[in-house]
Amino acid sequence: MFLGLFAGFSEEKPASSVPKAKVALDKLSEQQLIEMAQAGDKRAFGFIIRKFQKRLLRFIVGLVRSFDTAEDIVQEAFIRAYQALDRFKPNQPFYPWLATIARNLAYNHIQREEKSESLDKLTESGYDPQAIDLGPMEQMLDDESRKRYFKAVMALPAKYRSVFVLRHFEDMSYVDIASFLKIPPGTVDSRLYRARKMLMENLKDLL
Repeated sequence: MFLGLFAGFSEEKPASSVPKAKVALDKLSEQQLIEMAQAGDKRAFGFIIRKFQKRLLRFIVGLVRSFDTAEDIVQEAFIRAYQALDRFKPNQPFYPWLATIARNLAYNHIQREEKSESLDKLTESGYDPQAIDLGPMEQMLDDESRKRYFKAVMALPAKYRSVFVLRHFEDMSYVDIASFLKIPPGTVDSRLYRARKMLMENLKDLL
């Protein structure tokens, strides 16, 4: 989806700590991949994109409700991450840093436009719940029930949807969610409770 952004780059310059010729990227640690990318290896950053793009897209779709908008945000997040890569510390987890960039872009979008799209329109524009990694609960649902589940999640008000997505899509702790959204942990708890209650009401015939 986004690899075309990094095609046609100049000759790679592998990091000294990584084997030079035709290294098998899937055998390297995340830290090694980041170090290679920081040293100018675009192939390594392309591998990082493939590793995180689906998870990040799932997260952003949950926040903005529009698949097309989420694709644009995720693409912009990867571009900004690449541009700021020299400031990233390779010994730190990469995904939280990347997700923070994407989250900030998503919230900028939410502030500009609160309108939501129905699941039918999302599907018409390419939204396919089966193409997104699902948790154990979602995997137990049949196709129609899964669509209803995602439609119910997308219909949640933004402040409830965001905590639900972070908790159930990203598997983040209450403390991490509070830090991520800059709200008190107690607010995370109350919003998550409210989100679950609304979902149970909307999906009570499936439960």
